[in-house]
Amino acid sequence: MIIAVTAQEGRMDSPVDSHFGRAPFFMIANSETMEVHTIDNKEGVNAGNGAGTSAAQLMSEERVEVVYTGRVGPKAADALEKAGISYVEETTGTVEEVIDLALRDVLISRAQNNSPAEIEMLPAEPVAANAIRVAIPSDCENGLNSNRSGHFGKCAFYTLVDIAGDKVVAVHSMKNGGHAVGGCSVPVILLKGWEVNKVVVAGIGGRPLMGFREEGIEVYSGYGNTVQETVDAYMQGQIGPINQDQVCGGGA
Repeated sequence: MIIAVTAQEGRMDSPVDSHFGRAPFFMIANSETMEVHTIDNKEGVNAGNGAGTSAAQLMSEERVEVVYTGRVGPKAADALEKAGISYVEETTGTVEEVIDLALRDVLISRAQNNSPAEIEMLPAEPVAANAIRVAIPSDCENGLNSNRSGHFGKCAFYTLVDIAGDKVVAVHSMKNGGHAVGGCSVPVILLKGWEVNKVVVAGIGGRPLMGFREEGIEVYSGYGNTVQETVDAYMQGQIGPINQDQVCGGGA
């Protein structure tokens, strides 16, 4: 699904703009690639007439399916309807919050419907028998030899390690589709879909920490330059659940 959010500025932390046709920017998010790009709407802002219908045409060209904004005028609404584009009015908050929630709904729906187009929502391999699955943010997909990433939400991959007792019984790599969006709950839903029980992070924000806890996934504060070093520390009981004073101020 491709969604558009009207924005006051061309950034993820921008407030949603209350106008549709004369919004300074449109933020376009693709649930298939998890990518977001910005469209500068100078022409619409400076247009004398027809800003709404022109914006609707732009949405059609961008293959947008849903628009989130403050208000859509009658002519723009008609143009959107003819183009088969739905819209949600009275949208507030930041662009990131809106995209985050919208993509979360898409991913949950696909998981429930077992859609073939889902974005790595279901594990390629089930968790090994009598094992738990631990996810570690990583910079590459080199298994236990992967470099550990210092970023939770914006890491390139998650290395998923199945541990039974004191042994590693399986290792998988999962691409972090949510990192380009920068949202907080998308990685939570992705890891939940891959049956992860625990996540070991260098740092994490309050919102994703809450999201993991709501999904029953424990979050540990760990260390190590590689995934192997982090796994060794975990199995030796050298790391434990993250404390509230270890939570960083950012979202991810």
